[in-house]
Amino acid sequence: MKIVTIVLGVLLAVTLGASAFFYLNTFKPMAAEYEKMKAGMNELDKAKAELKKYIDKESRETTWLRPAADVLGAGLADEIKSGKAEVLTADHSVAVNIAEDALYMPGSYTFTRESEKLLLKLEALLRAGELKGREIIVGNTTEAVPAHGKGRKKIPAKDARTLAAERSAALVKHLEKKGVDQNVLIAAAYSSKQPELGSGLKTRKLVIIIKSPPAVLAGSLNREPALAAKPSAPAAPQAAPKSIPIQPATPKAN
Repeated sequence: MKIVTIVLGVLLAVTLGASAFFYLNTFKPMAAEYEKMKAGMNELDKAKAELKKYIDKESRETTWLRPAADVLGAGLADEIKSGKAEVLTADHSVAVNIAEDALYMPGSYTFTRESEKLLLKLEALLRAGELKGREIIVGNTTEAVPAHGKGRKKIPAKDARTLAAERSAALVKHLEKKGVDQNVLIAAAYSSKQPELGSGLKTRKLVIIIKSPPAVLAGSLNREPALAAKPSAPAAPQAAPKSIPIQPATPKAN
């Protein structure tokens, strides 16, 4: 009986020891790794959700590009065929480049007589539903114009950016009169040296860029004004020093 009890005690001790060894060396580390893995899965789910938001946002910002480019390309097919215009898509925007001599008189912001047909096309295209809600930047890049003429008829020189600004302003005003939403039109003036960026028309051109307006960050309009610093309390006036009464010394008796 004693032997059985001893054997059972030994078996119990071995079982408890093995259980403790398993708990400390296997189960506990595995539990810790599981918690780490669980935390990692939560981070992975958050990353997936953020990626989906980005993909959805990217899709909303780019789905309009191809239909808009197709409409503009079809409307300007004749000018594109003759090498006077091109339609490009890049960086979430559509760009329309038109040679300056297709619209403006040399060295001037006045439209040519032959530009009437092209202006009618631009008016209709920039009112198209495919461009609704988009920002339309009307810019020009050209070369400086030297002074010419004599006497009272002499016309002073004009730098490239000034002429570009005048041409852009003239076209914006024309488009406004023809019904293009003035709230989406922006006039711009580019320098005479513009990077090519794959454009077939290198210089002296009208550049129309259509893109989505910038988004307002959430909460940026509801910021509370910073609290003004409270004025520090005025320093307490220092008490005037108390006068110490001085009594004359009593003369010593001789």
